[in-house]
Amino acid sequence: MSARASTHPLMGYAGGNSPERFLESNVLGDVPMDWDEGLLQRAQYDTSTQAHVNSIFNATLYAQYNDEHKWYNALTQVDRFNASLEGPVTAKAFRAATTPVDLQSHSEGGSVPAGQTMGVEEVEYDPKRSETVIEVSDLQQIRASIEDAVGFEEFWELQEQQLDLAIDRDGIASPVFQGDPQYDSVDEITTLDRVIASSDEEANAVDPNGNAYNDGDLDYGSVDRSADSWADSYVDHNGASGTRQLTNDLFSSFLNSMNEFAGVDVYNDVAILTGHDTAGVLSDLAAERNNVRNVAAMADYTTESVGDAESIRGLSGTARYRDYDGIPIIGNQHAIKHGDISSIFIVPTDTIRGQPRLSIEQFTAPYTETAGRGQSQGYLATGNYRDEALMLLNHEVINRDFASCGLLRDLAE
Repeated sequence: MSARASTHPLMGYAGGNSPERFLESNVLGDVPMDWDEGLLQRAQYDTSTQAHVNSIFNATLYAQYNDEHKWYNALTQVDRFNASLEGPVTAKAFRAATTPVDLQSHSEGGSVPAGQTMGVEEVEYDPKRSETVIEVSDLQQIRASIEDAVGFEEFWELQEQQLDLAIDRDGIASPVFQGDPQYDSVDEITTLDRVIASSDEEANAVDPNGNAYNDGDLDYGSVDRSADSWADSYVDHNGASGTRQLTNDLFSSFLNSMNEFAGVDVYNDVAILTGHDTAGVLSDLAAERNNVRNVAAMADYTTESVGDAESIRGLSGTARYRDYDGIPIIGNQHAIKHGDISSIFIVPTDTIRGQPRLSIEQFTAPYTETAGRGQSQGYLATGNYRDEALMLLNHEVINRDFASCGLLRDLAE
């Protein structure tokens, strides 16, 4: 679950509150009966000291699960098992057009030229699996109903949120290293490091450890990077020469070049996915590029006390940009670094022939199964006195327009 402001007055991060502040606010008072966004406490409370054990336990859980999965949230989610498809598009494969036809002509009175066709490539992907399993002992479940313990339902809600985090951290935002298992041997959802890549990157760039890629490291679906240059995204790398400073000139040049290369309007229909470190640099560069200044009357200039000292006289304020030339910047704590700071992925946000250019496609409905007390599979069926639950997703990151994606890597601040 990403860090979001709660509607509960005690849990509003936007108001500066934290799990620690939550605990301090509830040492002597009643514990609130409900938590933010579905993490509900169904146990009974009173104002005794023992009742606050549950409050402390869940404040700890809140701190643990309140991590970001911004890249996962940024990509369009498509339910292929319910979607209506246009043309020769299936959930597992699609045809990509390559090699546009040449201009044809003829001499006066000449013969009709032979017909020409564009190149056609079929791209196939494998469904990948993301799952989570939870187990709670029968004794823990009983205690949840008679005292201030945490029961199965609370743990299950938390586990579902942790699955989103794991998909982002261990899948979409996981870097590719030299010699990693190749596409067909990976069960996890595919990382953007493979989805947005090029033949030149695989041949001449280095992995985050500075090692040259092996042939096949950046293959994706049925795309062979070393042979299928038609499936190249626009990748700006620095080979094995190390990092280069992220500047306005570098980034603007990258955007302009990609705009010439891409099949998408870079300045209107894409988003920037990167880490918080690079997002901060881009925000500063955007402010510098737009020459942002504070304008105020001299009477507004004041000092601020810092202990027994005072700051210089002036204004307190900021002009932090959330976009660069109108392109939204999405920072994520689980970002891929090919250099000193996080790399910049450019992802399309529009559609092509009614289909998202880049999306996470769910091939089947999410599968859930439960076992334990009161379930169709009870303790005798499982052989364990435990309440259990499983959630399974069969999905994959699908890129239907390789040229609409970009990557600027090997960066330093």
